Amino acid sequence: MPLQFRERNVVKKDWRKVQLRMALCYPNAYRVGMTSLAVHLLYAQFNANPAVACERVFYVPGEAPRSLESGQPLSEFDVVAFSLQFEIDFVHVVEMLVRSGVPPLAANRKRPWVIVGGPCALSNPFPLLPFTDVVQVGDIEPVYTQLLDALLTAKSQEDLNGRLDNHFLLSEKDQAERAYITDLDSAFHPICQVLPDPPFPPELEPTFGQSLLVEISRGCDRRCNFCMTGYQTSPCRERTLSTLSRLIDEGTRCTVVDKVALLASGFIDHSELVPLLTTIVDKGHQLSVPSLRADLPNPEILPLIFQGGQRTLTFAPEAGSERLRTLIGKSIPDDTFLQTFESALDAGFSQFKLYFMVGLPTETDDDVAAIHDFCLSLLALTERSHRIHVSVSPFIPKPHTPYQWLGLSTLKTLKKRLQILENLRRYGRIQLDLTNPRWAVIQTVLSRGSSNLAPLLLEVAQQEQITAGTWFQTGKQLGLNLESLATADYSTDTTFSWDRIDVGINRNILLRRFANLDQ
Repeated sequence: MPLQFRERNVVKKDWRKVQLRMALCYPNAYRVGMTSLAVHLLYAQFNANPAVACERVFYVPGEAPRSLESGQPLSEFDVVAFSLQFEIDFVHVVEMLVRSGVPPLAANRKRPWVIVGGPCALSNPFPLLPFTDVVQVGDIEPVYTQLLDALLTAKSQEDLNGRLDNHFLLSEKDQAERAYITDLDSAFHPICQVLPDPPFPPELEPTFGQSLLVEISRGCDRRCNFCMTGYQTSPCRERTLSTLSRLIDEGTRCTVVDKVALLASGFIDHSELVPLLTTIVDKGHQLSVPSLRADLPNPEILPLIFQGGQRTLTFAPEAGSERLRTLIGKSIPDDTFLQTFESALDAGFSQFKLYFMVGLPTETDDDVAAIHDFCLSLLALTERSHRIHVSVSPFIPKPHTPYQWLGLSTLKTLKKRLQILENLRRYGRIQLDLTNPRWAVIQTVLSRGSSNLAPLLLEVAQQEQITAGTWFQTGKQLGLNLESLATADYSTDTTFSWDRIDVGINRNILLRRFANLDQ
């Protein structure tokens, strides 16, 4: 990780004057990590305590990780905390420990304590459990004080465990319950966010550029059948317009930016969305917004986003046919997409991103061909200067969703389905990205795995280069057929590792929705 670039709002503390040295690790690239609000939130919140020095560490392939603030290796910290956003990063966690000289297995380690949190820790952290001392389950805000007090005062692992309640997973025998904050207005939100100062290498540019990250809501009540967010983070909670306006005023001044990136899973469902967008535009700020649903509740939304300077709109139809969209819980008619697309063109947008999945339950070749036809119907509405970026990934069955009992489609099927879409490359104004289905196998294995995967993670983490082939070859050496693991269907009376985590959803709801597959 290059250290020869400057950042603003960095916190550097004298280690001789603190009680706790914490490495806040994001097991992926700097630009990805600095686009995550979790990194900014945890960094600011822990550093707000004078007894704690919290420093950031990012993953660089093949390198021993060191903190950006002091250049120290992980072995020098009291606590190493990982924010887990993607299952594929599990192996990076293990690799970062190995390359730092920290015993990766918790059973062989006294200090530093290794803590993990984030969406993957809530969903299914069990493949990583042998490497961790503490898994924090759910929102950090309700348990922050408890966790910090325990880290500052505990003298041993046993002492630490005794100070933490059931919002923390400490062993495979534990039951854990999701922590969640009910009032976002009262929740901590980082104001002085860290950003690189120009000039800096292009690969360090955060995804949203030089912008203030603002979370307007958390959770989603739509509950699409394939999506963890709707089942793990409901009910949806909003920040009010008055709170958001204050955060934006204070944040743009302290972070020294004029662009605001709004973050939310259910972006268009915010009850004060139009007044919020109007407020931001009227203040002269630029805007960045997440993926939109095509069934917009208000026609003013698109012109306001365009006035805010955003020129690319993202939609996630997920499936090409109305039948399949209805089945998976995203029942938006083709006509609605066409109308919204035309409205976006009228508002001035010229660049579009579309996200689809293949390998969905009950999918046929005709459903995949419908993706092709869907894209061409949108292309027919555009002009020569317009561009459409189409991204297609295999459907990954996720824990705590109605599809957790289903296996991934076979590699043969996925390759066949993706091949149907190759014809889209003929159209120069369509950019087509197809995800390698071998990575989908790996992600599915990790998403639905247990602590039995620890040997696989450890072996892969110690390889010189980590490719999809590395995973398959290592799995074979350990007697694991990754495709068989990923494609396995499970009966509804199967007990999963992640059943030990209560995310707040009644299992009967998942079973009823799963049963609808037969209808």
